[in-house]
Amino acid sequence: MSTEEKILEAAEAIFIKDGYDGARMQDIADRAEINKAMLHYYFRSKDQLFERVFNEKAKFFFPEIAGVFSKDNTFIEKMEEFVELYIHFINQYPFIPFFIIRTINTSGKESFIEKLPFKDSLAPPIFNSYFQDSQKGLVAEINPLQFVLSVIGMCIFPFLGRPILQHAFDLKPEQFTELMELRINELKIYIRKILTP
Repeated sequence: MSTEEKILEAAEAIFIKDGYDGARMQDIADRAEINKAMLHYYFRSKDQLFERVFNEKAKFFFPEIAGVFSKDNTFIEKMEEFVELYIHFINQYPFIPFFIIRTINTSGKESFIEKLPFKDSLAPPIFNSYFQDSQKGLVAEINPLQFVLSVIGMCIFPFLGRPILQHAFDLKPEQFTELMELRINELKIYIRKILTP
């Protein structure tokens, strides 16, 4: 394994354990078994390192999500699969939502937003799939944009509000993870109730 690969592996482990804000470059260097100067030689800042880790994960996740909406099954089935993939992914990499929200709200990060594949790779297939099934009478007449916003919000909000939710409901980290896995079926019920004509 190369030094860069060791750094990325160490960074991912630290980001998962401590979150973005809690992660320290020194901890990443220690885990990669290199000195901090060597770490800064490869990655000048924590932001740069995090963006690289994010890109490594996103390049597998987003094609998988895009593939869901290119299948021949119904829009309802596609949305159910989308929810399942989305929650599994964030459960595995819980630091990612915080990183995205923090980055896109930072001045000068427009280029990062442009790299996210939502506009070209995801939005058209999602809406095309809805309108195809709508013409066949397979889904209820709704505003598809509002529906997609609602589903994404219901997937991501618990992760963004995780510290509050864990405190309010006295949940240990493993209990929260289990709760999110159970949430998949809850959201599938919601999807079917809203979309079934």
